[in-house]
Amino acid sequence: DDKHWVFAGTGMKNGDGIPGLVGWEWHGDPADIPGLRVLARGELTSRNARGTYTATIYPGPRDNFVFNAATIWWSDGLSAPPGYQHPSAHGAKPRGPDPRVQRITANLLERFRSG
Repeated sequence: DDKHWVFAGTGMKNGDGIPGLVGWEWHGDPADIPGLRVLARGELTSRNARGTYTATIYPGPRDNFVFNAATIWWSDGLSAPPGYQHPSAHGAKPRGPDPRVQRITANLLERFRSG
């Protein structure tokens, strides 16, 4: 959903991907939650598994929201401190910091802060 505010400033369009962002553990089809929006969805194939990941956002109980990145490797898209060793499992490996992941995270934090 490239029109959602979470993607502002990323330059991303529907159909774009971020290689190396979704690791060996991901979240699949979302629960039936009122107001839930699917932000990104894609098919995955690793050495041992196939599936669909689904990143979502939905309203919380106190005029807040919940963001589900649907990946164990979101933090690898943010930074790589000196000496950091990227994880690797099941034939997959993250590719490190990505300005789009950084911008999405900044958009989320700015929205959290502004309430």
